[in-house]
Amino acid sequence: MASLSVNCCRAMQAGKRLLPAHKLVPAVSGAVPVRRLNLHEYQSKTLMEQYGCNTQRFKIATSTQQAQTATSELGVEEVVVKAQILAGGRGKGVFSSGLQGGVKVTKDLASVPELVSQMIGYNLKTKQTTGDGVTVRKVMVAESLDISRETYFAIVLDRSMQGPVLVGSPEGGVDIEEVAASRPERIFKTPVDITVGVTDKQASEMAKNLEFTGPALEEVTVALFTHWSFHYYTSDIIYTHFSSSIIDDPRQKAVLCCPCRLHG
Repeated sequence: MASLSVNCCRAMQAGKRLLPAHKLVPAVSGAVPVRRLNLHEYQSKTLMEQYGCNTQRFKIATSTQQAQTATSELGVEEVVVKAQILAGGRGKGVFSSGLQGGVKVTKDLASVPELVSQMIGYNLKTKQTTGDGVTVRKVMVAESLDISRETYFAIVLDRSMQGPVLVGSPEGGVDIEEVAASRPERIFKTPVDITVGVTDKQASEMAKNLEFTGPALEEVTVALFTHWSFHYYTSDIIYTHFSSSIIDDPRQKAVLCCPCRLHG
């Protein structure tokens, strides 16, 4: 495979040379940074798209009317409506409106406004929220994916290794914590030399560890470089954890990054 680690990342910027965040924000002598940045899923997706990551199509709505318009504009047969809050466990959460679940998949497109009316303005309580939960102000309306297989990939700042580490598993999705606890051998970790970046060999080996083969293997290898490019250029802002599920969607014959999470 041709060398991708530098040229591919630069080419994906479409000719726009971007500077790392630490070169954009001047250092303050004696200051100790406190990283408390958390992004909603739709914000993470928007950033990833800007860096060339292949994600599902989506729209944001703050009202039932906007949700109806978003559904029409997507022009798909099935959509997923996801409440946007800074907490996990949304799918099994409960709204103060009585609605069960903050993630709804439906082919009944006419029912989307009704679903949204029970989400926006109400509190969503999940296993990660406290008290009465978090008030939902926005929802994401996205195309539903035909998932044949879901894997896990993350770039984390590992202080014990004094730098970024690629973390991946062929058993991805919402149960990655269970995989780490019961089958740790299915979690693969690769330290990255910050002065070199992700190498061709590291990206290719991680793609193989995720158990991709054929054309998808090269597609995922390139996607991992895209992820690294994204992490590198935003590393001083979104520093400690970036993760996404790399999904094989046979309908689109593509590998998609969905969902994705960024926090620091």
